[in-house]
Amino acid sequence: MAKPFDVEAGKEDVTTPSGPFAVDVATLNSMNSDKDMDAFRKHGGVEGLAKALASDMHKGLDPSVQGDASIESHKVWFGENQFPQAPRKNFFYLMYENLQDPIILLLIGAAAISTGLGAGLPEERAHNAWIEGVAIWVAVFLVSGVGAANDYQKDQQFRKLNAQKDILDIKVLRGGTQCLVKNYEIVVGDIMILDTGDKVVADCVAFDTQGLVIDEASLTGESDPIKKNRDEDPWVRSGTQVSEGSGKALVIAVGINSEWGKTMALMEDAGDDETPLQLKLEDVASAVGKIGFGVAIACFLALFIKWLVENKGGNWKKVNDNGPIQFFLYAVTIIVVAVPEGLPLAVTISLAYSMKKMLKDQNFVRVLSACETMGGATAICSDKTGTLTENRMTVVQGWFSGQYYDHAPTPSELRPELVNELRMNISLNSKAFLLDKDGRVEFVGNRTECALLMLLRNWGYDYNETRSQHEADVVKLYGFTSARKMASVLVKMGDSYRVYNKGAAEWVLRRCKRVYNEYGDLVEMSDEVLEKLMNTVTDMAKVGLRCICLTYTDYPMKDPERPEDFFEDPDNVDRNLTAMCIVGIKDPVRKEVPDAVATCQRAGITVRMVTGDNIHTAQHIARECGILASTDEFIAMEGPVFRELAEKNKAELHQMLPRLRVLARSSPEDKLTLVRNLKELGHVVAVTGDGTNDAPALKESDVGLAMGIAGTEVAKEAADIIILDDNFTSIVKSVLWGRSVFANIRKFLQFQLTVNLAALCISFIGAVVGGHEPLNVLQLLWVNLIMDTMGALALATEQPTAELLDQKPHGHDESLINKKMWKHIVVQGMYQVFWMLMCLYALPKVISRYNITERGDYYSAECITKTAEYYNWDRNNATVGGTIWTCNVITRCGFPMGGETRNTNLCVLQPAWAPALVPDNLADAVCRVNSTSMTGDTCWLSDTVGNAESNLSKAYKEQNDDDWKKPLSVLFNMFIMMQVCNEINARRINDEYNVFENLHRSPIFLAVIIITLGLQAIIINFLGIFFKVVPLDWKEWLACIAVGLGAFVLSFITRWVSRNVAMPQNILSVRRMRNVPRQTSGRTSSGRTMSGNASVTRQTSGNNAAVIRQTSNNSGVTPRQSSGNKVVPMKGLEEEVVVNEYVGSVEVQGGLGRGAQDVSSAANVWVVILSVIFPFMFEAEQAAQSLMGWDRVWRSGPTISIIALLTAHLFNGCCVLFGAYYAIKLESQHDTLYALIPVLYLTTAYTC
Repeated sequence: MAKPFDVEAGKEDVTTPSGPFAVDVATLNSMNSDKDMDAFRKHGGVEGLAKALASDMHKGLDPSVQGDASIESHKVWFGENQFPQAPRKNFFYLMYENLQDPIILLLIGAAAISTGLGAGLPEERAHNAWIEGVAIWVAVFLVSGVGAANDYQKDQQFRKLNAQKDILDIKVLRGGTQCLVKNYEIVVGDIMILDTGDKVVADCVAFDTQGLVIDEASLTGESDPIKKNRDEDPWVRSGTQVSEGSGKALVIAVGINSEWGKTMALMEDAGDDETPLQLKLEDVASAVGKIGFGVAIACFLALFIKWLVENKGGNWKKVNDNGPIQFFLYAVTIIVVAVPEGLPLAVTISLAYSMKKMLKDQNFVRVLSACETMGGATAICSDKTGTLTENRMTVVQGWFSGQYYDHAPTPSELRPELVNELRMNISLNSKAFLLDKDGRVEFVGNRTECALLMLLRNWGYDYNETRSQHEADVVKLYGFTSARKMASVLVKMGDSYRVYNKGAAEWVLRRCKRVYNEYGDLVEMSDEVLEKLMNTVTDMAKVGLRCICLTYTDYPMKDPERPEDFFEDPDNVDRNLTAMCIVGIKDPVRKEVPDAVATCQRAGITVRMVTGDNIHTAQHIARECGILASTDEFIAMEGPVFRELAEKNKAELHQMLPRLRVLARSSPEDKLTLVRNLKELGHVVAVTGDGTNDAPALKESDVGLAMGIAGTEVAKEAADIIILDDNFTSIVKSVLWGRSVFANIRKFLQFQLTVNLAALCISFIGAVVGGHEPLNVLQLLWVNLIMDTMGALALATEQPTAELLDQKPHGHDESLINKKMWKHIVVQGMYQVFWMLMCLYALPKVISRYNITERGDYYSAECITKTAEYYNWDRNNATVGGTIWTCNVITRCGFPMGGETRNTNLCVLQPAWAPALVPDNLADAVCRVNSTSMTGDTCWLSDTVGNAESNLSKAYKEQNDDDWKKPLSVLFNMFIMMQVCNEINARRINDEYNVFENLHRSPIFLAVIIITLGLQAIIINFLGIFFKVVPLDWKEWLACIAVGLGAFVLSFITRWVSRNVAMPQNILSVRRMRNVPRQTSGRTSSGRTMSGNASVTRQTSGNNAAVIRQTSNNSGVTPRQSSGNKVVPMKGLEEEVVVNEYVGSVEVQGGLGRGAQDVSSAANVWVVILSVIFPFMFEAEQAAQSLMGWDRVWRSGPTISIIALLTAHLFNGCCVLFGAYYAIKLESQHDTLYALIPVLYLTTAYTC
């Protein structure tokens, strides 16, 4: 006996029966794989296979059976309908991948060299030089570990989301009842019910087919759909889709035994494609990285050249002692910091987080890029049924056999013969069914058909019973299509055929030849009767009812004149109909939809209804939803009219589209045409769809939205997002989340570029100007961790706010970094650079605690002590070659200090050389004058002095490093505090005042801030040996926090200025213009107007009007706009305005008022005077101090003066711009305010 099923079971050459079943896995697999019709017939066809699998063609598997024939037994012996997942990457592999970055490898290599030299060379080891290398190793692995953790978490989330993507509800027969089961619960022996648009989830053989056509392109690549039938080609493969028709099928292979499963087993996980936003960010990252690379090279060269000069060409023993190795590490770290690898990470985190949250909001994202694209949508083309309405259809009134009822009539109100015919029509001409779950009824299938089934149930009839009784009599089903607008069924009735038909009333009535009157008699469908019935349909449609007409017609069983294929074409069948009734079906608008539509309109998104319903029904629903206003500004159009316009006059169509709000009686082709034309006009288009024929429009749109409840699997496969509850409000939520993704990436981009700007500027200044590297390697790596990984985690997971829907959509081509962002990046970046420069250059000069000991002062104070300790000499030995003599040579004779006193009596060598000058060479100066024997170019005296100076230099370097630790610790801590506050500032990028709003709703953000501050405190207080910092007292912490909080104040001021002091867009030139008549309004041939109040004008082309964009001028003046460039006077100011329609800018060419002009001239005089005097003052000071040497100039007063000068000039520029604004825009009432600006400028500049 064969073993129960396992992964390899399908590969075994099993010829004996599989356990309790009369057919085994191998036989089924062989038959299925080869499409072996001989073997199929040998086993008795579908009937024989069903019996062998303990199933039934009409009832399916029996879920109540236990033991060998149970559903669980089928799983054991034939396998489950699941595919093995690709193995997930473990944490250590992800960490290994993170370490493969070339820049990280360079950093690791340099750290390895530093560690090796620091531990290998005795003099390096004595100073613990290996610590920095080891610390860099730890930092690199920490950064990579955090990155790997993020990647692992992201992979987990995407796996969960992708698992949801593959879960489908499948219609099956079990125990004689239609039911829904998950696709992974399908087993061999199940009877699946296939319908148009379904996705096939297991290999099966079809029977009871009704025009069943399968699209096998996904499996075979063949584009032509294949018709399936029981006798010639019953083989239906998993992974394919039902293009047309319907049928039933017996499952014979699942999971890896199916053809789709075998194909999947050969495929590797290709991963997700990069989204457009990720590609944009890669370009930004590349540009920033190149800048960082340039700064890193400049820093390395500056430090290396300085090192060569200080070491007189290089001392390779010091290569790891603040030498080239450290410079290389510093340069590589600058590149690590500059390359914003956190940008793609931020997108991934934001998308993964948003997808998870969107799933809770009933939006299942199938295509990653759709999440971000939805945020830029400018047009939504929505279906009506189920999306804008509740999709809970109910028959509420109708026309029955010549009599109108304002309610759904009971059987007692109708003739029995009519009730019976309606029962047959509703039951047999339908593939829908009702499910009773937890005391409520669920609709499965077409909702219109379900409404009719509910009517039948309310009448006390069981549609299932009728279907079972007449199952053998059903000859053919003609399913509903958007083109036909109707559905039919061909049934044997004694010695004739009867066609039951139902569909859109206005379409079906035109095919009717007879109609029942109020007495139950058949009468001819005259023009008068048809018009009366059409009016009835219109009246019901005007109150939002869907009108369905139910009819029938008869055909003889045999007709010699009838073609053999007559019944293959439904267009032949649906003729000469007899009208029985017209039902009005109510589908109420969802209560939340009007508000959702209003939200979209406020967000700059145009909502259009595209429906197959009657235009009167569509207009009524559109007005209820708020899509169609009561005015004649917007229009509704029927599909045929739209189609004709698209074919004959595309230009007129484009003029009409801005006003189009409702497209009724539309076909899927109309929807596709609408999408294409909207895209041609530059719109970002989102489209909803539920039918198989909607797939082209869903694919063509920027974002395809399929309905999760009513949508076919074909539509879902074509869509980017599945709306799980079919609710329009969920679409609005997807817009909100899409905008949130874009906004969060912008927040992170603003934060990171600010950090980059500040870090690169201060690193470059510190390396090139002189002084000390402001941030060391480990500190830069910590900054990199804050701004990349932790910053991405904090800002990319910000919750969306309702205010996002008050903004205009960003569209396709909007830049990632707008002017508002650049403003904050530059202002905050310069604020940070200013304070770090103050710490680097001003703090050591102003506060004695942070003073940096000068080399000369240190040599004078410590030479005797250090030399005595080095040689173990007496401190008071003043003989030649003794302690005092040696230190005098070092500090007073210019070897190396005191060069200016070398030839004075302060130098012990001068008396011996007088009247000659003391030589510049140490050996010549000390050896020849003392007649000391030379060994080569030196003597013991020069060696003594040289060794003593070398020892003193090392001691000074240690002292200098210790001195710098204090101000640099403040700088480092202050920089981190500014980053924390700037991270909070970055939460609001549209000049909102309250950057703390909803901060409590961002737990991840708060956690990142707390962790950052906690780790910073640990670094400052306990990890000083690694980060080269010293603990700070409470006053220093308070000062750092105060400077950090100052970023909030500066940010508020920047936002206030931006919102209240708006600058003219383009001030090019000013010239006087007199005696020009004022004109407050005007209209040109283009039909456009500009006015103080927003206006909407129309441009007529034929009978269609195009809505022109609203234009607002808040200044209260009304210029005239014309095509081309035209000079137009403006009220209040004697100035010309040139309106350039091509670039949309306004060029001010007018003159100023006399008072404003005088003030402007006075201000410009002050600007010129100050701009000239200040540079000369500072240049004079520099010239006076330049005799002290390059190194001392940059450590003295002029450095602070230059900073003050730059600050003053920055303020100068602001004064000029603000002054110009007030003088031009606000006229003479602000003269006094403007006159104060130069005074304010002078005071600030003088104070600096």
